[in-house]
Amino acid sequence: LRALGRIILSPLKGLKITGEYTYNRTTEQNKFYKNKYQYIGMNFTGVLNSTENSSYAVTSKYTDYNAVNLFANYDMTFGKHDISVMGGYNQESSHTESQYSYRTDVVVGSLPSLSLSTGTPITNDAFEEFAIRGLFYRVNYSYAGKYLLEANGRYDGTSRFPKNSRFGFFPSFSAGWRISEENFMKTTNEWLSNLKLRASWGSIGNQVILKSDNTPDNYPYIPDMNVYLSNWLVDGQKVTTLGAPAMVSSSFGWEKVYTLDFGFDLDLFNNKLNTTFDWYRRDTKGMLAPGMELPGVVGASAAKQNAADLKTYGWELKINWHDRIGDVGYRVGFNLYDSQSEITKYDNEAGLFGKDLYRKGMKLGEIWGYVTDRFYTTDDFNADGTLKPGIPMFKGAGTVYPGDILYKNFDDDTEFIFEGDNTIHNPGDQRIIGNNTPRYQYGITAGVSYKGFDLSIFLRGVGKRDYWRTDQMAWPNGSWGSLFKETLDFWTPDNPDAFYPRVYPQNETNTKFNQKVQTKYLANAAYLKIQNITLSYSLPKNICQKIYMDNIRVFVSGENLHTWDHLPEGMESDMLSKGAWEYPFMKKYSLGINVTF
Repeated sequence: LRALGRIILSPLKGLKITGEYTYNRTTEQNKFYKNKYQYIGMNFTGVLNSTENSSYAVTSKYTDYNAVNLFANYDMTFGKHDISVMGGYNQESSHTESQYSYRTDVVVGSLPSLSLSTGTPITNDAFEEFAIRGLFYRVNYSYAGKYLLEANGRYDGTSRFPKNSRFGFFPSFSAGWRISEENFMKTTNEWLSNLKLRASWGSIGNQVILKSDNTPDNYPYIPDMNVYLSNWLVDGQKVTTLGAPAMVSSSFGWEKVYTLDFGFDLDLFNNKLNTTFDWYRRDTKGMLAPGMELPGVVGASAAKQNAADLKTYGWELKINWHDRIGDVGYRVGFNLYDSQSEITKYDNEAGLFGKDLYRKGMKLGEIWGYVTDRFYTTDDFNADGTLKPGIPMFKGAGTVYPGDILYKNFDDDTEFIFEGDNTIHNPGDQRIIGNNTPRYQYGITAGVSYKGFDLSIFLRGVGKRDYWRTDQMAWPNGSWGSLFKETLDFWTPDNPDAFYPRVYPQNETNTKFNQKVQTKYLANAAYLKIQNITLSYSLPKNICQKIYMDNIRVFVSGENLHTWDHLPEGMESDMLSKGAWEYPFMKKYSLGINVTF
């Protein structure tokens, strides 16, 4: 449910006062039923029954959101000078309540419900809220349409931070020079439509801290304690108790982002060819991240603080061409974007690397792992099954067999391959083998129109990205996992050139050593996708006017039509960050009509 309201007043020439109010209510209700199931064991001994009980859960949640904006614009012109001033006030608030009910041992599977379940009921509820309040301004100046200046800023406060650090000021400045309007450029007017140089510096603030489930944490400075049933009994019953609170910091505040940008706009041949280019450097100061690690005796992880700085370099190019040949109009466009980010400050003197670990000098997205050499073969073993001299094995692994994975050995230890202490100073045989950051993201648009008909095409993709897969389609031998056709090409004595190593009946010791992060199974996540194709027809204006319409447009559209990538069928390139538990985007076909009165 959404309600919008706006009032605009113009009491003086050039002055416009605007008041806006927005109310939005979102409501969610979900029901989850989990039945017992059957499966085939990894050793193919027959059909087995799951040991997990059936369960039924009901969740409900609603959020009330309110926003108020009050601002004024004043424009004036004198001579060749144009000045525009804007200032205003903004306030937002949100209140959320949710409930959860859960019970096991559903009696009637065809009619699951809480009342028709016999397990111990588990219920809880929660509420949370936040508010934002701020002032903002913008001043624009133009002289003769050639020299452009802009200054703007915000002074914002948020309830998500402690009282002594809730407010922050974030100014920005920009300048532009339309060289094509200068007298010395008049000789280029036949082919140069516009040339503008741009430069800007600005700052913004981030006040959103994400929890482990990627939802905003509205109380990051308040230690919370979860309610749960104890693992011990009192008078034969589990009791409700509280978990230990996490450590929090009472001194953190806004994460500030400063961006320096240089660019140009170039339009040629009567605006038929349009080109835009931007280069930028972005410095993120005081990133909200876990602070210095605490001794293990503390029994808690480090609290989030303004503990890290990040530097990002990037650029973006856009090129568009449009023209007409008689009654036929056509257009084509291309954009390309790339960036890389590096940690410039973080308290990790040991240089530890790994999941959710950061260090100074680290490129975001880097993947540490091993360089795959080959499979062990029978030629690597003595008659008694031991490895021949000079053939290393992974330190800590059990007995090695033909078909297990042999990694490249880079250190001086010729007997073992090992992980060192997982630091950049002693990485063992690990190396940076890839980077998960999408690089060279691009888009392609094209279209043609003829007498009311219009065809448009939109493609997009990523030119370079590495991805380490941990889903069930990545390995053929995970316990309780399903087998997919992509994983059936595993090593056997009759199939020595297989893609996957030998299969173990259960998740034994060597399985995890075969599945170390490594180059052989590092996926190429680059892709090109047909995002949308739309064919439409707009009726002539004279026909629309006869039936008191302004415009009538009929269209047929398709989305997510095809993807060229290097991933197994069923995996979605855009959903890799979600892990293995998300459905891919579906192909969607639409047929509709747009009517404007």
